[in-house]
Amino acid sequence: MLLNRQLVFLYVTLAVSVGYLVTALSLGAPVAENGLTPAFFPILVGGAAIVFCSILILQALRASSDAKSETKSDTGPATPEIRNYTHLWVVVAIFFYILGFKPLGYFLSSGLFVFALILLFSKFDKLLLKALISAAVVGTAYLMFQQLFGVRLPTLWG
Repeated sequence: MLLNRQLVFLYVTLAVSVGYLVTALSLGAPVAENGLTPAFFPILVGGAAIVFCSILILQALRASSDAKSETKSDTGPATPEIRNYTHLWVVVAIFFYILGFKPLGYFLSSGLFVFALILLFSKFDKLLLKALISAAVVGTAYLMFQQLFGVRLPTLWG
C-alpha cells in the first residue's frame, strides 16, 4: 500500500524538506572566498533531510511489500499491528524545543531536546549515560557553531 500513515508523514516531511532546501538555496552561495557563509548550514540540513527522508520512504515501501508477500503465503490468523507514535512525539519535542530555545538558552533547551530524542529511540535505562551523551552532543554542536560558523547562540544567563 502506497498510502499508510507512516508514508503520508514521510511524504509530507519530504515535501517540507524540499521547500526548506529551495529556500536555503535562495540565501546565496554556501562557500565564499573567506570560507563558509551563513547559507552553508541551512543547505546542508535541507540536503540531509531530503536524503534521510528518501531512505526512510524506501525502507517503508520495502517493508510494506515484504509484509504483503508474507500475508499472501501465511494462512494463519492475522496478528493486530502495534501502533508506534514515535514520529508524533518527535514533532511534539521539536515544538517544545522551538518554544524553549530563546527563553531557556541553547544549552538547556538543546540538552533536554537531545535527551528526549535519545529516550524516544532507545530503552528507558542507563539514564546517566544518555544524559552524558546528550551533553557531549550539545557541547560539540556549540563549539561547531561558535568556532566554525561564528554563530552566537542564546544562553540562559544572557
